[in-house]
Amino acid sequence: MKWGEYGRRPLVVLSLVALIDAVDRGILPGVLSDVQDDLGFSDFQSGLLGTAYVLAGFFVVMPAGYLADRGKRTHIIALVLVSWGLISALNSLVQNLAQFIAIRAALGIGETIDNPASQSLLADYYPTERRGRAYAAQRAAPLVGTAIGTGIGGVVSATLGWRWAFLIVGVPGSVIALMCWRLPEPVRKGSEATTRGWRAARDDARGLLRVRTLRALMVGTAVGTGALTGIGFWAPEFYERHTSLTSDQASGVVGGLILVGALLGTLFGGWARDRIAQRMAGASMVLAAATQAIGAAALIIVFLDVALAVRLIFSVIGVAFIVAGFPALSATTADVVPSRVRGLAFSITGFFSALTSALSPLVIGFIADRFDYVVDGEVEGNLANAFLIVTPLVFVGAAVLWRGRRYVADDVRRAELV
Repeated sequence: MKWGEYGRRPLVVLSLVALIDAVDRGILPGVLSDVQDDLGFSDFQSGLLGTAYVLAGFFVVMPAGYLADRGKRTHIIALVLVSWGLISALNSLVQNLAQFIAIRAALGIGETIDNPASQSLLADYYPTERRGRAYAAQRAAPLVGTAIGTGIGGVVSATLGWRWAFLIVGVPGSVIALMCWRLPEPVRKGSEATTRGWRAARDDARGLLRVRTLRALMVGTAVGTGALTGIGFWAPEFYERHTSLTSDQASGVVGGLILVGALLGTLFGGWARDRIAQRMAGASMVLAAATQAIGAAALIIVFLDVALAVRLIFSVIGVAFIVAGFPALSATTADVVPSRVRGLAFSITGFFSALTSALSPLVIGFIADRFDYVVDGEVEGNLANAFLIVTPLVFVGAAVLWRGRRYVADDVRRAELV
């Protein structure tokens, strides 16, 4: 099966965009222990850094969808990348919590703007029978980027100091921005709607919220994304506190686990979605529900008092299965909404994912502080207990996706008529 008239190039470029966005996000967990030691942040304060990154996106979620549906998406992404690279370097200059939060928030705004544009472009570049694999690659890139960032952060922090780790991500972003600027802008069905104003965008948002499949997708995507965000943020610290690994070893191990799990999960998830999507209505929702439930069960084992080897194996399994559902969720989102409002649909879905992603590092840090855990004679928070309390929420998201499978066929037909 061929990739269509645009070939693989747009997919490669947009995957690189997602990759470089995530590298900086991964650096912070990789250097978090050193940041806490240097600036004296508690677990709760450190959780605020992860929260600020995604919480700031709430203020631009509607404009981001508006721009994606009405602007030249390739240029929007390129401009965001250039400014993002410059802001990222400022992480190395912070002296207190307020400065750190402000810079993380600015970076989060940039990601909120480019995500709906990227996902809308993929839906226009590739036919529905290829979207599972297209979204698999684009979904894998942030997790791979997080793994790279976490690994690099730990190594650079151990050798040069944590501030240097944030200086290495600006140049690649500028190169990718140029590549994105030169991509062709595909024509959208219903593109005449791009001249409409903000009131029409508000009406479009209300219409999207009436799509029953999309409501289920919002919940499932938000729960899965939030779970991985919180776990990914605290995972290096978890392995340092609750195993025999040192800080730099924990960062390297977590980076490797995320990388392996993400690649295995997205390759399987994208392939599986494209194989079954045309055979049964709602098959993509069933696939996502099943993989999320299996992934959550595997991660619960990781946070129990088990051997390090068991934790490592089930960490890979847990990440792989949760990630495996993401391509199906993105592809189904593109299928059940009209093409002229796909950017807004992805933006609204991203809004709820940002909500859970903003809360999860903070909530996990808060819960961990409620349980004392002694490490090398010092009392710290118990991250294992925090994870065991939060992770079962993923089963709720899986149940909502399972229920939403019933509405897919009708919503796809309605979207095709617009």
